[in-house]
Amino acid sequence: MMKSEKLVIALIISATCLYAMAAPRPEAKTPVELVADTIDYDSKQGVINATGTVRITQGEAVITGAKAEYNTNSQEGRITGGVTAVNQDATITAAEVETYKNNTYLIASGDVVLTKGENRLTGPRVEYSADTQYALIPQNGKIELPDGTMTADKIEAFLSENRATGTGFVHVVSPVRKLDATANTATYYGEPKGQSKVILNGNARAIQDGNVLTGETLTIRLDEKAMDSQGGRSKLVITPK
Repeated sequence: MMKSEKLVIALIISATCLYAMAAPRPEAKTPVELVADTIDYDSKQGVINATGTVRITQGEAVITGAKAEYNTNSQEGRITGGVTAVNQDATITAAEVETYKNNTYLIASGDVVLTKGENRLTGPRVEYSADTQYALIPQNGKIELPDGTMTADKIEAFLSENRATGTGFVHVVSPVRKLDATANTATYYGEPKGQSKVILNGNARAIQDGNVLTGETLTIRLDEKAMDSQGGRSKLVITPK
């Protein structure tokens, strides 16, 4: 395999793994095309640089940016300048994307927007591990789902478990379920189907159908439109229908 082909495959893998493995990783035999104004390869240092309207295509996966660089020795890569990556129903935009650990760990930064199907994840920085399917938004995170949103100082997503945790000034809103909730931390469980729930901890407060429940720990069973309170002193205010 040519060095330039390794660069392209590395960048494609980096883009696709960030948005939750929208499709299987590209096979090495799949034709790869790299187009740029200039492409430079330093064989002694093992560094490849592509600049000027960079476009990398492999199968259905396309990634574009202003500049791309890859080190074949350290197997670390970086693409910058209005980065956009598209693969089937998944899209990511960011100012730049960096890859580490044999392209299994990456960091996207600069107004990151990750969309997969009907789900959308945004933040100034997103980190993702392909090995563990763990995503981290270390600050000002937001997850938008078809039936609601979660915002928090920090958001961690465990993609293989369909679970997400928000920490610090968490706010959960679901117009579909007439729910508005806040807490210090919150964990969303999407599995098993039909039994999804949100557990709120620390100064928890939830409003649903006009009823207000406060307490140290609240469990909201989303599919049943039911709320429970555990630990400490709780308060329920019921609004007459």
